[in-house]
Amino acid sequence: MNDFRRRLKRFSVSIKPDADGFTGRECPVKKCEGYFKIQFGTGLPGEVPCHCPYCGHTGPHDEFYTKEQIEYAKSVAMHQITGQFIKELKKIEKRPDPHAFISIGIKVEGRPLPVRYYREKKLETEVVCNRCMLRYAIYGVFGYCPDCGVHNSLQILSANLDIVGKMLALSGEAGKEVADKLIENALEDAVSSIDGFGREICKVYVAKSSDATKAQNISFQNIAKARDQIISLFNIDIAVPLAQEEWPSLIRAFQKRHLIAHKMGVIDQQYVDTTGVSPSLIGRKIEIKPEEVSELVKVLEKIGGYLSAQLAGL
Repeated sequence: MNDFRRRLKRFSVSIKPDADGFTGRECPVKKCEGYFKIQFGTGLPGEVPCHCPYCGHTGPHDEFYTKEQIEYAKSVAMHQITGQFIKELKKIEKRPDPHAFISIGIKVEGRPLPVRYYREKKLETEVVCNRCMLRYAIYGVFGYCPDCGVHNSLQILSANLDIVGKMLALSGEAGKEVADKLIENALEDAVSSIDGFGREICKVYVAKSSDATKAQNISFQNIAKARDQIISLFNIDIAVPLAQEEWPSLIRAFQKRHLIAHKMGVIDQQYVDTTGVSPSLIGRKIEIKPEEVSELVKVLEKIGGYLSAQLAGL
């Protein structure tokens, strides 16, 4: 049995990546327990701490095994232990002596305990961190990089605005009806992109705000109102990096997006009051040029980069 005990110390359990090269991770914080996946071999070299993409908790990788991985490892260990134990018992098997008056035989039966196999879960968004190049996957869209810990909100904004640019490029190859629709969709997507980014980045830095509740519920659908709220909550003016003519242009673009989303693109009194165009245009359909949306994308990139940097520096 001493040999048996020595052999038990010699096996280990490896956690293999899934078909896409990802290995599952799970946040150890009870209130979070968020599931995500990473590709080992990408990202920072050497052994670095792991960051939960959802709550930001940081710790060694051996804290981030998933429940399924732990159960699998336990079952592999028990499978090997019971298998070796059965082999040891079989060594003392013997048949009864047919010539003896009384003879007792020993027969060992049984199988090793089964292994509990598992599959890594499918996730919604795959990201390659543009700072450390880690490849990871998460639920939702936004999150901290599990390797370097940087939040991906600005990276996601940039990726979404790149898609807007591709939509505009397609509009130049389409007929007027399709082109107009692509331009409208591009405008709406640009506004949605900055709204999603703005909401998320304010939540990330909510502890630095003057009012956590308001910071968590900020909206960028109305960019002028968002500007006032960010000044009030963080003492940051998102118009600072813009040229003088870019802010009014931004307001017009957001107002046009509002008309598309809520008024079928028809000009109303609110649009006249906000932008200062002639009241004679009320009732007419708004015109959106691809150049306007292209300029909007550039302005939103400026705002996103500035806001992210200023919040990080608070």
